[in-house]
Amino acid sequence: MSDQKHEALQPIHPSMVGKLDPVFEKLYNDNVASTPLRPIDLSILRTKYSVLYSYGTGPAPDVAKMFDTEITTHEGITLKVRVYEPEGPGPWPVHIDYHGGGWGLGDLDTESHICKHICSKAGVVVIDVDYRLVPENAFPCGVTDSFAALKYIYEKGAQEFNIIPGSISVGGVSAGGFIGLALGHMARDAGIPLKLIAVGTPVIDDLSQYSSAADSPFPSMQENEHAPTLNWGRLAWFDKLKWSSLGSTAEEIAEGRKQVPEFYGNLFKADRFDGLPKTIIYTAGADPLRDEGEAYGRKLIENGGEVTMKRFPGVPHPFMHMDKDLWQASEFIDQMAREIRVVLHDK
Repeated sequence: MSDQKHEALQPIHPSMVGKLDPVFEKLYNDNVASTPLRPIDLSILRTKYSVLYSYGTGPAPDVAKMFDTEITTHEGITLKVRVYEPEGPGPWPVHIDYHGGGWGLGDLDTESHICKHICSKAGVVVIDVDYRLVPENAFPCGVTDSFAALKYIYEKGAQEFNIIPGSISVGGVSAGGFIGLALGHMARDAGIPLKLIAVGTPVIDDLSQYSSAADSPFPSMQENEHAPTLNWGRLAWFDKLKWSSLGSTAEEIAEGRKQVPEFYGNLFKADRFDGLPKTIIYTAGADPLRDEGEAYGRKLIENGGEVTMKRFPGVPHPFMHMDKDLWQASEFIDQMAREIRVVLHDK
């Protein structure tokens, strides 16, 4: 699936003048701004995605133990997971990570450096879940696989991963942020206790409602329509990829969407917003998704939720991968680890 008009890695757009941290601008200009404009090739992008921002990624701390394994869910689906263990004998609290990648990209390497930081700094086991991707698997596989993994870890984690089942947090970035927030609702309804949801730059809304950035009710979508690393064109491409997993024609896709709970494609459509665990939402100033993430946080607050929100200025959507150079990324990682440590260890 390709789009000749897609703008991914190009010189910073004139509309972004004055909106970006000069440190990020230099980092971007020195490393990727001269990349020739080409149609997206999903297979090639998948091979490069987990190192796409490695030019800005700092070294991560060592953890006591790291290993890959597989879990087979109640539904009979086998998923790869990567487990990070801190020092000490355990049992430990556990943070479950769901990577970003627009539902069609990402693997167990995508957020490995963040997982190491959280494991080391929060003193928790981190389990990173490699949920199935679109379009070869039908959406909402990312959401349902992730919930199945949460159920598995809650029920069997004490024996298999030496974790404390009553001390679980979930989270992720971008699409993984959507997953983490969605699991709050699903876990509440299933009686699975979560202590914390901690997400960065989450997607919330259903982009397919809008034919252009101008149609979105969120000002950040227009302000950052041409932002570097994630812009309207790339969002629309990923959105089409997601829904194309439901059929090969518009009629098949429309029919398939009727079978998908609306909430899986738009968190604003959840039945209720009360009874959710403490939630951390970090957003980026130069991200088209900024305002919808913050609007979702306000929705939780209006329904009695405990929410911490922070907007990191001057940086685009995937800034947390650039902790070698950006203070915003280092602070994102450190603050998220601190929140997880405080809540899961009750101190």
